[in-house]
Amino acid sequence: MKKLISRYWLVLVALVSVILFTACSSDDDAVNPVFPQVQTIAGAAGDVKEFSFDANQNWSLSSNQIWCKISKVEAQNENQEEAKAAVKPGFVLNGAAGKQTIQVTITDDDASKDLSVAQLNLKMGGQEVTIAEIQRSAEGYDLKVYDELGNDITETGITVGYKNVAGQPIYNKFTVKSTYRFAVTNTPAWVELEGGFLVGTPNNEVVGGAAFKEGQGLNAKYAIAKGANYTITFASEDGKAAVTVPVIYNGMTTHTMDITYPTSSQWAVWNVSMDGKVFTQNGSSLNGDATNAFTFHNFVPFQLNTLNDDYQLVVFENKKGGLFVDESGVVKLQGEKGDVKLTVAPLTSGSRELLVYALPKAVYESLENGPDDMLENEFTTVKSDYDRYFLMDVVQKENNSSAGDQSATPTILEMNYLPVECKKDKSMYGSVISEVFGYNGDEIYVAQSRVGASLTVNPNLNNWDPTTMMETGYLTVMDSNGNDITSSVEPSQDGNNNWVFIVPVPEAAPMYMIFKDNGTPVKILVIEAGEEGTSKKHTSIRKIRK
Repeated sequence: MKKLISRYWLVLVALVSVILFTACSSDDDAVNPVFPQVQTIAGAAGDVKEFSFDANQNWSLSSNQIWCKISKVEAQNENQEEAKAAVKPGFVLNGAAGKQTIQVTITDDDASKDLSVAQLNLKMGGQEVTIAEIQRSAEGYDLKVYDELGNDITETGITVGYKNVAGQPIYNKFTVKSTYRFAVTNTPAWVELEGGFLVGTPNNEVVGGAAFKEGQGLNAKYAIAKGANYTITFASEDGKAAVTVPVIYNGMTTHTMDITYPTSSQWAVWNVSMDGKVFTQNGSSLNGDATNAFTFHNFVPFQLNTLNDDYQLVVFENKKGGLFVDESGVVKLQGEKGDVKLTVAPLTSGSRELLVYALPKAVYESLENGPDDMLENEFTTVKSDYDRYFLMDVVQKENNSSAGDQSATPTILEMNYLPVECKKDKSMYGSVISEVFGYNGDEIYVAQSRVGASLTVNPNLNNWDPTTMMETGYLTVMDSNGNDITSSVEPSQDGNNNWVFIVPVPEAAPMYMIFKDNGTPVKILVIEAGEEGTSKKHTSIRKIRK
């Protein structure tokens, strides 16, 4: 009997545990409803509007006014017009979770001489929220928008332009016809109206233009469909009428490529080490202009903006007989959404020069004979039409640097992202550096930055590891008053395992950074105090000699 009771207790305990576990699991798995932001949709009696929203649960949508009816547009139906016609508008809709497109029919029921307002309320998970406000213009108020061909685009939407080759905005034109005095009262941040505003008078056509405005949170590379719910509002002066017209954007033109270069000169020649790990900008360029000196390790960063991030890398090798398409993959672009890293494969011996381009997909596909169509003058030069797609001129050759020959310019970043110009120059500081630090070489570099700025300095020394020189010494930092401020400098390694130093620019500038190889100075970096550097450096030389 005791055994039987024990069995019953065990079964009961098991059942209770299952129930409790199930209850807890149900609570844990419960999904809270996520409601979309409220939208404003405006039009006149007879208009049919659309808007979209995402539902993360089963839902119910209702209208609170007799003149505002709703129906669901089934996305899976290939013929949207047939889908709309097949659905009879009503006042309540139900559906499952997912992307929803709703058709709003504005009728003349309960017609009014003032602006009428209706709410569309969404129920999910026992909660109800207004997700759309529908405004109906007063009787006799009518406004239509037409494209340049005369097509009515009041419901289909205004297509926004991008910009031309010169970088100037292209304003796609549209015409507004209205029975009342109106003004554009609301536009998305990424839409720029030609002239900055648009107003109109009764029964007079007015022409407007719309272009994509960059820097407003949306990327010009990607199209913006009607389903994104962006609209322009045309409102009457007396407040009795309003019409919302969708705005759409087809993305950048297929032949456009906007490139953000890592340095100030697009045409700068880059020297690349034999192992492909050091990129140094040369002092000359293809057009003969001088360029600043910059050094990158392992890769050179670019920002490529083109339609849908579709581009094709094209590389020419410059040989004695002209330019030849390189298909070996020696140059690669790696990254996502236009943030790319350009790398060059190692070269075991000899030298090579590579001209690197990135073409939008449409431009590349238009080349009937492949990249050879880009060349002229018996395949010796690239046509100027393709200058806007140029990335870099790469020269890869042996540098023969040694411990005593550290000819790479230090890389300096302010706030760890702003490049600071650095030049090789011993004319001003050579004598004092020789006298004070005992260095008589040519590896003296000068840069300028503001007092208090935090600089990240990569000395670009070959085969240099401070951890092996803790006793012999690898760095001395001194201000213009002769104070040793080495303790204020923080050594670390960047993402490429290069030794860098975080250093604040002192008030007593210029500052001297003496990089050493086991106690012996091999490279000197002088940091001047910005625009005040000239006056300070003459004084500081006298001080440091004392």
